[in-house]
Parts: sequence; structure tokens; C-alpha cells
Amino acid sequence: MSEQTLLEQIAPGFLIAAPMLRDPNFERTVVLMCIMSDEGAMGLVINREAPLNMRDILTQLGLACVGEGAQPLMLGGPVAQDSGLLLYRVDPSVAGRDDELTVTEDLRLCPNRDLLKEIGEGHGPSQYHMFLGHAGWGPGQLENELAHGAWIPAELRLDLIFSVPIEKRWDEALRGEGIHPAGFGSRRPSA
Repeated sequence: MSEQTLLEQIAPGFLIAAPMLRDPNFERTVVLMCIMSDEGAMGLVINREAPLNMRDILTQLGLACVGEGAQPLMLGGPVAQDSGLLLYRVDPSVAGRDDELTVTEDLRLCPNRDLLKEIGEGHGPSQYHMFLGHAGWGPGQLENELAHGAWIPAELRLDLIFSVPIEKRWDEALRGEGIHPAGFGSRRPSA
């Protein structure tokens, strides 16, 4: 497969941190790739919990929280950790909001406070994650990291985002690609 074809298939999809990747921002992570273009790339780490939960953020924003509110917030990456993005599952027939990004036909990304309010009131989407920050790469940066073996591209699996426990997502993502983490040595990829 040519590099261009591979890059075109990365978003939407996953990047799984290679077992030897030791960057503290991305070691043992799975990144949902949302945007990939000549101008760079953007994704969300789906397996790092923030020290806050939904009740915390709704309370900070002065919004209601009729439910338990125990769902943890996620650390989406090292970029703009003071901003939040909601990733949620939706029926593909539902019209999109003006300020949201369609990741797949049934997966959307939104910075909208109104959607947070709906969640707090108990009538928002049933499957969602709130991310603080995101992962970002400048032009050519991700291509270089891929060439050096830092990442393993994989197809997007909604079950990995919404059904697999957070602490098991990296192992499960590797196993989904037929890779067992213990099968790798400790040699670091050169970047």
C-alpha cells in the first residue's frame, strides 16, 4: 500500500501507540483520528482518564446534572487541555449541528455547551465521551512518526470507544490487529 493511500485511510480510524513508544503524552495510547489533511492531523486519545468526571464539569459550568455524573472525562491529548470536546454516537439520520465535525456517519465531535446542557438534563446522547484537549500534528509530522514505526494504524471500531473498559483499550486495540504487546522488544522507534 502506498504512503498516500495509507494516510487517506487514517482518518477516521485509530493510531495505536507502538509498544516501544515512550513519549509520555502517547505511551500505551489509542488515538481516534478525526482529521488528516496536508495541513496536519487531529485526534483524541481514547484511553486516558482525566481526574474529573461529568458531574465536576457540569457543576463548574453551572449546568444541571440529573444523573449520577460519574462518567470520567478523558484527556484527549496535550493540545488545548483547557478546552472540551464531546464525542458522541448518533443515529446517522439525525441532522448535524452547525458547529460539529462528522467523524463517521454515526460519530460526531462537538464543542457545543448546549449539548453538555442536554446531557446534564438527562436527554442528551446515551453514548458519549467528554475530552479535555486533543492530539495534533503539523504538516508531515505524523507521516514521519508513522515512517519510524511509532504508530500502528487500525480501522475504527466503535466498541473500542464505547464498550471496552478504558484501561483495556490499548491491549484490545493491539489484539484486534493480531498483535500481542508482550511480543515486542523494548527497542524504541527512532523519531
